[in-house]
Amino acid sequence: MAHTPDLPHFFEENINLEGLFDILSPKNNLVLADDMMLSDADGIILRVSENYEQNFGFTHDSIVGKSAFDLEANGTFRPCITAEVIRQKKKITATQTINHTHKNVMTVGIPLFDQNGVLKYAVCFNTVSMEQINTIQQNYRHLQDSLQQYTQEIAELRLRATATDLVVKSPAMQRLWTLILNTANTKANILITGETGVGKSAVAKAIHAISNRANGPFIEVNCAVLHENLIESELFGYEKGAFTGAASAGKIGKIELANHGTLFLDEIGELPPHIQSKLLQLIQEKTIERVSGTKRIELDFRLLVATNRNLEEEVQRGLFRSDLFYRLNVIRVHIPPLRQRPEDILPMAHQFLERFCKEYGKQLALSPRFVAFLEQYPWPGNVRQLENLMERLVITAQNPILDITALPLEYNSGGSAPDLPSQEGTLAERMDAFEGQIIRDSYRRCGTTVAVAKELGISQATAVRKIAKYVKDRKE
Repeated sequence: MAHTPDLPHFFEENINLEGLFDILSPKNNLVLADDMMLSDADGIILRVSENYEQNFGFTHDSIVGKSAFDLEANGTFRPCITAEVIRQKKKITATQTINHTHKNVMTVGIPLFDQNGVLKYAVCFNTVSMEQINTIQQNYRHLQDSLQQYTQEIAELRLRATATDLVVKSPAMQRLWTLILNTANTKANILITGETGVGKSAVAKAIHAISNRANGPFIEVNCAVLHENLIESELFGYEKGAFTGAASAGKIGKIELANHGTLFLDEIGELPPHIQSKLLQLIQEKTIERVSGTKRIELDFRLLVATNRNLEEEVQRGLFRSDLFYRLNVIRVHIPPLRQRPEDILPMAHQFLERFCKEYGKQLALSPRFVAFLEQYPWPGNVRQLENLMERLVITAQNPILDITALPLEYNSGGSAPDLPSQEGTLAERMDAFEGQIIRDSYRRCGTTVAVAKELGISQATAVRKIAKYVKDRKE
């Protein structure tokens, strides 16, 4: 049996240890790492780690002092990496079979040379068994499959949740939903249009929920409620000391908060001209500069905007920038009013009924007369009006069956839709007259734009405009 060199003598030799210190501990004299073997230049095995003996069923005497070439010849190792390192005098990485245990291990062999380039030793160590590799590969494939399954399930859940918020029974809404699905994962700006209360915010949230930005923030800004003097700082943020009353540390604006997500600007037609200009620059450059700031901040977000105004007319009147309009109007998503999609009314009413019953701890149903009323009523306030009515009725319900007798006075407690003021003219003219009647009646009861907005489920800005249009003897 070959003599194992004493450790001090081993290190006294001029051995080039480059590449060895990652597998040998420099704190100890030649303490071999797990599953490691050391041989001389002739292939005589000088040392093996204790783990090597235990893992592969070798006794110390059965391997130490033996020739790697003999062990290769008798099939103990196939191939023998130690022998290959000595033959080729280079680093070898290969799968080695330890025959008597039938184990396949990934083995790395490293030659060690003296300063004259003469081979002195070979070190081999096992990194991982093929069984472990196979297990890892199987686990990896399983994880991949699971991840794909979970990703699909999450997408389906998102889609289902979104579809629950958006009733898409009518052909018009089915077409709209198809458009949403086809455009959700694009980078294109989307202009959502429709009357007040049709559900523009819900559509924007649906686009975000099924997009590849769903895990990012969804920042909604109602431009109509922002004070003109503060709108720039609210949108773009500001640095400390920007103005009197500013936060000492400055403030991040709504646009910056939407980074890596979706920015939804509702009532985009309410933006003043100087903010329109800054928004155009934002769209073109995807950078912002905070108020009183000196550096531009790069951003990545998807832009959705909505309005109940006719922006083409606003452009012609000089109230909205044409270049901004064309930037925003890449994809147009128009939501039809509720009266044009009667198939959606009853499913939507049941949806609201279920939600508010759960919220307020009640169990209610709709009478046939109430169902008939829902389908006949023109819903000038659209989805928001229907939602507000259902919440009000659930809160005030005295009976388990909701009937037309529970309707508020403004809905003509007799149970049918109020008569149109005129039976002549175009549909638009009749609806305009009918809307005027509702606005006037509501204003007479409520007396303020805030109360009208709350009763009819519209924004205060919209209430102000409509009262100015239809009410001649307004108080404010």
